[in-house]
Amino acid sequence: MRPKRTIALCGTLVLLLFVFVASARAAEPVSQIIANYADILKANPMPAGEKAQSIPLAGDATATMFLARFAPGFEVKTHFHKTHSETLYVIEGTGKMVMDGKETDISPGTIIHIPMGTVHSARITGSGELIGFQIFAPAWTEPDRVPVP
Repeated sequence: MRPKRTIALCGTLVLLLFVFVASARAAEPVSQIIANYADILKANPMPAGEKAQSIPLAGDATATMFLARFAPGFEVKTHFHKTHSETLYVIEGTGKMVMDGKETDISPGTIIHIPMGTVHSARITGSGELIGFQIFAPAWTEPDRVPVP
């Protein structure tokens, strides 16, 4: 009887370890999330040599959410999304956003909604990173960024 109990206990501990590691990293989207963005950034440092990062947070069939991080001076090249609308809420940092040729300053508290097919770009202008909460709808199943020369 004791070996079965030991196996069951070990199996339970391994399962709990996997659940804890998966939830602590927040690197794979889940169906629901309650988290602090600073904790997520700390658990997912910007990869060496990279200037932009998209950390998957949560999603379902209707939308996918990311925590976006951009280094100072980074430029998001002009593009549009053919199958997704994009919404960005700026948490930290400053920049310039261009949508359909119109430039707008962005800063903490700015909400940007970019309808599907809208040509847009951005440039990080502050001395620190720009951090934003990003939502793509419908769910992000494959990249659909179309560059615009």
